[in-house]
Amino acid sequence: MANPSRREFLLGMFAVGTATMLAGCGQPRSNQADLEFFQYKSEAIDLFDDICKQFNAQHPDILVKQNFQADNVTALRVRLVKEDMPDIVTINADYAFGDLARSGVFYDFALTGMLDNVQDGVAQILPSLGQGGDGQINGLPLSTNGSGIIYNREIFDQYRIEPPKTWDELIAIAEELEAAGVDPFYWGFKDNWTGAPMFSSISGGFLTEGVANWYDKRRAGEESFETLRPVFEKMSQVAKFGNKNKFEIGYNDGNQGFAQGKAAMYIHGTYAIPAIRSYNPDIQLATFATPADREEDTKVVSGVDVALVMGTNPRHEEESLEFLSYVMAEENMLSYCKEQVAFPTLQGTSTTDEALIGLQPYFESDRIATYSDHNFPQGINLNNYMHQFLIDGNVDRFISVLDRQWDKVTARITETE
Repeated sequence: MANPSRREFLLGMFAVGTATMLAGCGQPRSNQADLEFFQYKSEAIDLFDDICKQFNAQHPDILVKQNFQADNVTALRVRLVKEDMPDIVTINADYAFGDLARSGVFYDFALTGMLDNVQDGVAQILPSLGQGGDGQINGLPLSTNGSGIIYNREIFDQYRIEPPKTWDELIAIAEELEAAGVDPFYWGFKDNWTGAPMFSSISGGFLTEGVANWYDKRRAGEESFETLRPVFEKMSQVAKFGNKNKFEIGYNDGNQGFAQGKAAMYIHGTYAIPAIRSYNPDIQLATFATPADREEDTKVVSGVDVALVMGTNPRHEEESLEFLSYVMAEENMLSYCKEQVAFPTLQGTSTTDEALIGLQPYFESDRIATYSDHNFPQGINLNNYMHQFLIDGNVDRFISVLDRQWDKVTARITETE
């Protein structure tokens, strides 16, 4: 399938207005390169401000200013239509990143040595989502998350439970806890997207030849979602355990309820940990990867939470690369990951957060799978279809809907290329 040209891509996007807020990292000085740092993590504004200030102090010929954008993908597309690409951008590595990368608007970091020290498994996540050309890597992974099962260590210790190594062991634990009057899982399915982490976590261990590889075959028409029937059956099976009000509460209530000790396990990414701790700083959390049928097939599902990108024709290429090297330096990366409860991406680095240690060995051995839901074109309303499936448990209908909508949307995309 041919990649759209940059012009075709930009003409196909909707220009939507968005509010901006500048977080200045310093005051203009003469004879310097002014760089715009266009970033989306609201909880990291202060940390990035500090990084900018430290960098500016050490580089008198460069001035980096932070521009916070909550809806940065929409805002970035507006800027691209105007041919006004920011100098440096942070972006979540999902389908939107892949879509933009395939359009050829992002710089190819494979031309630099900046990926030499990145963990091999992590380095493959970005090009698996999309790339501007063969062999290109169009972003730098600053941090990753892990999607698996968060558990309450106090409850596990009370009932002398060890983290399961296989799917059957997980179900046995759920049955044991339920028999003891403890909700095995806590769910907040009122928000329709909250089934997606479970879907990705289970499929990561099921698609043993690689998640991205399977979706490449689906795009080529060589696969059907019928192949994922065992994944959907497991989703239905495990969702039957847990709180009875699962469709009445949303993600935030789910975080709060789990923090209050209302269940033993919580199937979400590590991104939920700061929110859980905000409700109960003393809670003892730990994690394990969602187990596959066979222990050797288990992988941690991980995404690049923050990718650093810049345009193909940067105004200040040398200065921008200098700043990116500074952000990706081990000290700054570890500071960011510690504050944001994320995994660092450089070889030889690891997390020190007790809640994340259970997933660390998978990163060290490159037993990593990408998110299934990140491979769905945005025209497919996966979250709505999955929400209905979790309500009615109809696997046949869910498979039929996914196949039909996938074919419909991808055919439309092909026609416009």
